[in-house]
Amino acid sequence: MEGEKEEDSETSEMHFAGISLFLVSSMLWLYRHDLHRVNYLIGAVLIFRAAEYGISKSSLFKGKEPQIIASSLLRRAKIYSTLVALSFMFILVSATVFLQFSQQVGGNPGTYDSENYYDGAFHNLGELDTGTGFTLQTVVEYFVDDGSRYPSSVLPSIEFSTMNLSNEELGITWFGHSSILVQTKNTTLLFDPVFGKDNTDPLFIGPTPFDYEYDYDLEDLPSIDYVFISHDHYDHLDMGAVKFLNTSEYIVPLGVKAHLTEWGIPDSNIQEFDWYQEANLSEEMSIVFTPSQHFSGRGLAADNTLWGSWAVYLNEHRLYFSGDGGYSNEFSEIGEKYGPFDIAFIEAGQYDEAWADVHMFPNQTVQAAIDLNAATLLPIHNTKFVLALHGWDEPLEDVTSESQRRNVSVTTPMIGQSFVLGEGMPNTPWWRNVSVYEPPFLKENPLVGTAMYASMITALMMLRVDSRKGTKRIELTYED
Repeated sequence: MEGEKEEDSETSEMHFAGISLFLVSSMLWLYRHDLHRVNYLIGAVLIFRAAEYGISKSSLFKGKEPQIIASSLLRRAKIYSTLVALSFMFILVSATVFLQFSQQVGGNPGTYDSENYYDGAFHNLGELDTGTGFTLQTVVEYFVDDGSRYPSSVLPSIEFSTMNLSNEELGITWFGHSSILVQTKNTTLLFDPVFGKDNTDPLFIGPTPFDYEYDYDLEDLPSIDYVFISHDHYDHLDMGAVKFLNTSEYIVPLGVKAHLTEWGIPDSNIQEFDWYQEANLSEEMSIVFTPSQHFSGRGLAADNTLWGSWAVYLNEHRLYFSGDGGYSNEFSEIGEKYGPFDIAFIEAGQYDEAWADVHMFPNQTVQAAIDLNAATLLPIHNTKFVLALHGWDEPLEDVTSESQRRNVSVTTPMIGQSFVLGEGMPNTPWWRNVSVYEPPFLKENPLVGTAMYASMITALMMLRVDSRKGTKRIELTYED
């Protein structure tokens, strides 16, 4: 019996080693063939397998059953249920700690006397397609990454410097994604400022910003008079930026005030708005909060704050900032009521068929500019994070080509590039100068490829030997 136990131990170890070698070899093979995102799944399997092996060797299970049951379904069921229970407890405790102590989640918005708020949440003007959401195809495509979603090198950008403007001029600077700086001689506006160099979400597992040639810090910007927020998602409402800009006036949707006060912004510095609510903020500026077709929420909360877009009249200039949202008839209504606009900052990026109701495709971005009666379109919500499956430069390329086809004026400044509205606005396709994606080095080395195949064959042989030993062991146990 002692010999059988030693043989069983050797068999178990060989099985674990064979599985591990096969999984590692598979991960390298997938990386070699530009399928390296699948490695997330294989890595999870490998960790699970290692945990299973460790638990099976623990005092909790070792020597508890007869030898015949050692490799049975009953034993595996016990091990797997233990792993599931431990994982569930870990997730539950982590989520509880996160919700209790993470300041990034923000405050707790209350209830609101608004026709857009009912059943404990804010709602879009029209019903969204019930098919909106992830599909199996979307999940599969997420793990099959050909390298196009990320720039292959540091993105070119321009060092920021404050503009000297006349009374009639309006200066604009785009800092990637949806962060827009608007300047006049007397007033400075900042839309959806996100300037952190790390993940924006509280758990730090979200997308990391792309590398720019120049870093942009809030302390390098001029004094900000007004900060406009479109909605409370982490890639638009950044706690670090809010805390830094603690003396600015905040213009926000209903409910977002709760987050700002949680982060130390005085009530007197915050104005909340419902859809189609208007206000005169100064002698030279008036605004309207206009609808968008989107959603909101931080932490586990959903739609407890409002979302939308901004129409801004600044001196003689008319601006439109879309925030996030899918294409809808509201663009035409906004254009009729508050247009024409001198320039429209409209989302173009992070789209997919799975969530087509809440994010626009490039052709819809151009159509929205037409509906708004915008003289110039500046596509935003791109070139900083990977939040969808399209290529990193696809939004800019497709919006540019569609704008040319439909005779729509489009400006595509480099990141950090400042320009005066109506005066030689930049339209150079700078993203085409970024080096093309280069495949992993494993693809270029045939010897590494041969070694991978050899390791896979070795792993399969180890599993085959293990299988034969296991069969023999069970037969011997029955003979006893």
